[in-house]
Amino acid sequence: MTKNHIPPRRNLANEIVSQLRSDIISGVVKQGEALAEPVLAKRFGVSRAPVREAIIELERAGLVQFESTGRTHVRTLEERDIAEIIETRVALETMGARLAAIHWNAKDSRWVEANIAAQMEAATGAEFSQLDIAMHEYIMKCSGNGRLVVLWQNIRWQFEMALTYIHQLQEKLAYDLRRFTVTWHWKVLEALAARQPEMAARMMGQHITGALEWSIPGISEPPPGARLARNYRPGMNATRPTDDDDDANEEMIAIAKALASNRPS
Repeated sequence: MTKNHIPPRRNLANEIVSQLRSDIISGVVKQGEALAEPVLAKRFGVSRAPVREAIIELERAGLVQFESTGRTHVRTLEERDIAEIIETRVALETMGARLAAIHWNAKDSRWVEANIAAQMEAATGAEFSQLDIAMHEYIMKCSGNGRLVVLWQNIRWQFEMALTYIHQLQEKLAYDLRRFTVTWHWKVLEALAARQPEMAARMMGQHITGALEWSIPGISEPPPGARLARNYRPGMNATRPTDDDDDANEEMIAIAKALASNRPS
């Protein structure tokens, strides 16, 4: 006797989370935009219960905020938010890169090489950011430290939102920003492939901190550290930083300190 097949029950809240998260990160739903339960329920053709559940999950992920009035809106990223996200990434991902270098193999290198190739062909900033975050997540998982990965994944959507925001902020400099990012991805990969833990951690930290240069609104030309991307080619020795590297790092640190000094106490 054949048993009747019962299809799995849809999780409406998860479906709404996935769609809204994508819309928020890509900028389809703008920062600061209100998220009204009745409007969203009508959009998705559901009751307000799964919408409310989805909004709570997005708040936990740091993508939306609740007001004291009970209203909900998409989080607006300020300079302080960008600085804190970058500081958190440096703390977690330098450790991840250090551990990953110990376990790194040729298969891992091929995966990252393919990802970087896809980054160079990405059609939009949002697509580029997705590939960027996917590469960083892969490296974190290669660390072999499950708890470290969980900590990273808890705020990964804020990472992606910040990356997409920076790409949109510097739309006129998109080519330079992508080239800058890809350059550092090659540097990180070379240190990992050489299985040099401390160098991998250093390259990862410098790469992530460099995003601070691009998070300043209204810059009309590539920031100083972007010159590292102009003459770099894959295969250059990542274990021998140049004088330009050191100069750019000092500039990155100065920017980080400037942002930090503007934080409210």
